[in-house]
Amino acid sequence: MTLQRSLLDWFARHARPLPWRRHYRPYEVWISEIMLQQTQMDTVLPYFERWMRAFPTVRDLARAPQSRVLELWQGLGYYSRARNLHHSARLIVERHGGEFPRDHEAIRSLKGVGPYTAGAISSIAFGEDRPIVDGNVIRVLARLYAMDAEPDRSEGSAWWRLQSSLIPPGQARLFNQAMMELGALVCLPKSPLCADCPVRSHCRAYQEGRVDELPRPRQRRATERVTAACIAWVKDGRVLVRRRPEGGIFGGLWELPEWKLARGSHLEPSRALAALRRHVGDSVDLSPAGVVRRSYTHHQERLHVYTAAGSGPSRDPDGWTVRRVPLSSPGVPLSAAYTRAIERIAASARPAERSRGRTQKA
Repeated sequence: MTLQRSLLDWFARHARPLPWRRHYRPYEVWISEIMLQQTQMDTVLPYFERWMRAFPTVRDLARAPQSRVLELWQGLGYYSRARNLHHSARLIVERHGGEFPRDHEAIRSLKGVGPYTAGAISSIAFGEDRPIVDGNVIRVLARLYAMDAEPDRSEGSAWWRLQSSLIPPGQARLFNQAMMELGALVCLPKSPLCADCPVRSHCRAYQEGRVDELPRPRQRRATERVTAACIAWVKDGRVLVRRRPEGGIFGGLWELPEWKLARGSHLEPSRALAALRRHVGDSVDLSPAGVVRRSYTHHQERLHVYTAAGSGPSRDPDGWTVRRVPLSSPGVPLSAAYTRAIERIAASARPAERSRGRTQKA
């Protein structure tokens, strides 16, 4: 039996019942592919279901205010993806009457859609014979053909051409997904389940005893350490937040007033507080509320969280919009780090409020 037939037969039996596979609607495939960029499947699934309840069509997404879009995305990270989806939905309504475009170049023109995502939409939603090359596919190809070359997902690379040559005519939708599914469920990065692999007899790495060596690791940039601090001014159960301007990684989201304190190192709490004092002075009475860790592609950040009593400044030093929101339920889109920070502050505030209530009753 050919490699393709073996793999397709396996996929027919073992494919996960993912929600966008029910009908292969282009809009649903598009949303799923954007959500899956930089995000694990288990994380994406509840977000996808919630998104589809809120925005079941392109027109629903286009009509929504950006604040609602960011709120539904809250916790997925890489928020430019949500802004790009919103922008592209409006473009699809304007240029294509609300129908997701079938033309490959029109798909490529959407914000946030590169060669991989365009190929995924064209093949999975529309059945076009176009390759998909992601980390799972590269791992499967590297082992099947004992490829020592450095992984390269770019369009036109050797990996791209090889995956394209393997697609059975008219079956790109199933074959591309089968390759990705094999990498996700069987051909794992560590301890692959070779005994369960439907294409083991075709695998050169397995035959040569090199499965654990391939694919060759990519050279990674060094991770930079960053220290930051934020202040939660709390009064009467409300906290001061500010809205970041559009653009950038967290554009349009709300946060506590924040300062970058050091790059290249993680400062100890005492040094972080001293560095923060240089920004806010000694008159602000600060209480530590813990440290929140944030991880980005090329740096790891420790965010020192402090609380301060009072209303806080009426104007933001950077000119950003400020607002006081309920500490227990802010009702504005926040990054995952600031969601954790505010939840922690709210939890620590509740015992103090109960204590004050008992004192007043006494």
